[in-house]
Amino acid sequence: MKLHELRSIRAVVETGFSVTAAAEVLHTSQPGISRHVQQAERYLAVELFTRVKNRLTGLTPAGQVLVPMIIQVLDQLEGVRRVAGQFNSGDQGQLTVATSHTHARYLLPPVIEAFIRSFPQVRLTLRQGYGAQIAAWLQSGEADLSISSAPQQRYSGLSFRRIGKMRRIVLTAAEHPLLKAEPLTLQSIVAYPIITYSPEFAAYSQIMAAFEAAGLRPTIALSTGDTDTIKTYTVCGLGVAIVADSAFEPQRDQGLCAIDAGHLFPSTNIVLGMSKEREPTFHALKLIELLKSIP
Repeated sequence: MKLHELRSIRAVVETGFSVTAAAEVLHTSQPGISRHVQQAERYLAVELFTRVKNRLTGLTPAGQVLVPMIIQVLDQLEGVRRVAGQFNSGDQGQLTVATSHTHARYLLPPVIEAFIRSFPQVRLTLRQGYGAQIAAWLQSGEADLSISSAPQQRYSGLSFRRIGKMRRIVLTAAEHPLLKAEPLTLQSIVAYPIITYSPEFAAYSQIMAAFEAAGLRPTIALSTGDTDTIKTYTVCGLGVAIVADSAFEPQRDQGLCAIDAGHLFPSTNIVLGMSKEREPTFHALKLIELLKSIP
């Protein structure tokens, strides 16, 4: 079968089996659409469409199986052509990445820096949000890919692949009494007000679940989606913070001390999110290659 035959079949189905409408969509003639359909059916040696007085009225049992396959193959071929065109255009285009503040601020800078050096003319956008927002942007096509913590629910049409892992740490102000706790326990942490992520973030649920499993009820002094804000108020002495290990930068975070808490809270997988419905763009593929540097 030829591509124009595949396109004619898809257009007929998408226009409600109207040869006239399909011809308008493809900017061709009605006889041309009919000929393409007949040629495809001869090639397959089976009728795809039911007919009443030479009018297409629906799909035959064979058509109900084969036409979705034809449309899928055509979509994939057009995706190949689109990506090839992006290779030809090379340096120009746009790319939108959905991620969280923590990943945008602490995990991605070397990746983004390398990408911009390679493609300085590409318009790169980082959309920052929490898990459900990130998935929604990816599903709607508002984002080309996502880098986030592993989602807590399944999303139809999306796939997620592990690219890294985060451990939890406890941050305190310098000379805080918790620094003397050996070993660090949930009981020793809960003695102080806690500053951590907002409830809409998966990290909040994971942290609270650890306390609940131990029969403890921590006092949450402050919750926010911004890790820098968490650290600011920890330095002020408002409480102790529970954050991702990547968020602590010893040279920059003067006045803060970090305690490993990986034995108290589960590690979190960092995942690459992609749409199953859309082929990745050329620039998305290039960014994905750079993500391999994440430990």
